[in-house]
Amino acid sequence: MTKAKKLPDQPQNRIYLFDNVKWFAIVLMVIGHAIGILTEGSGNHLEKSLFVIIYSFHMPLFIFISGLFLKPMDQDTKCPKNKIGAFLAIGIVLRAFTSILRLILGKSDLFSVLDMYDGYTWFMGAMAAFILLTWLLRSFNQTVVFSVVLLVGCMAGYDEFLGDKFALMRIVVFFPVFLIGYYLTPDRIVKLASVKWLKIVAVVIIVGFAVLCLLNKDIVSTLRPLFTGRNRFTVLKNAYPFGAFYRMAAYAISALMGLSVICLMPNRRLGYITTMGGKTLQIYFWHRMILIVMEQFKLYDKIQSVTGGTVATIIYILLAVGVAFLCSVPIFSFPSKQLLAIGKPKQTSAK
Repeated sequence: MTKAKKLPDQPQNRIYLFDNVKWFAIVLMVIGHAIGILTEGSGNHLEKSLFVIIYSFHMPLFIFISGLFLKPMDQDTKCPKNKIGAFLAIGIVLRAFTSILRLILGKSDLFSVLDMYDGYTWFMGAMAAFILLTWLLRSFNQTVVFSVVLLVGCMAGYDEFLGDKFALMRIVVFFPVFLIGYYLTPDRIVKLASVKWLKIVAVVIIVGFAVLCLLNKDIVSTLRPLFTGRNRFTVLKNAYPFGAFYRMAAYAISALMGLSVICLMPNRRLGYITTMGGKTLQIYFWHRMILIVMEQFKLYDKIQSVTGGTVATIIYILLAVGVAFLCSVPIFSFPSKQLLAIGKPKQTSAK
């Protein structure tokens, strides 16, 4: 199967739609990580609802688009070991930077770059695993492969071995999302997003799910551990036997929410917003370290003591958006840009 990966109707074959979608997703990621500490324990239902809404689609969108733009591979394609190595290197360096920061802030007594239970840089290792698995499965029937991978993703929550260790649970749960992106093509998604009546449906889906989360605390508490992709079905308690069906429902919600966002996002250049969409890796690399400093100095508590809870949350969210924009400036392209270059083929000049 040959995939036409790019459209010729925009400068340098860039499809602005996906840059705009990635901008929206990365800003929401920073917001989600920022308000995560506000949703622990009893927390505020508004913040918990926002957290679940964000997590329902922001990471699946990143993973889906990553698969969408992975170059087609056939039987003769060599293992993309440089690309795999680049993502592993970014994860290791990010752990090192984060570990040093925690040592400086007194949040840790140990320097480590090989944390088996790392809950932050897992995405880099997962990307390496997704690419390797896709290469290994490249010659098999796509329908059969996807069906098996989806079934495994649904059943993973019953396995006692899978969990946060090496992000194995997340790799298994999110691999179907990456794989379906790989099997599709950008032009098909662009055509789908251009259907006008789907934009109306998209608004209904997003608003409907948001209202449902705001009105029903049980739904929020049930979906939260499913959307993070890291938990076994034991978190469902009495519903444990039906965990596979809950996972399938989570997949469906993520797909509907993600496609709705794509349908509503304009396919044109939106100034610096579109530019930021091409810098999501550097934002991912640096934003958490800034949030760690904010948490260390209890910035939210200080804002709350002056403004009150709801206003403090709004201000904190705006600060998170500011962090995303800050991390997009050129100086923050180091070292992710240099490390990612490891996985890009060298260009030879014509003589």
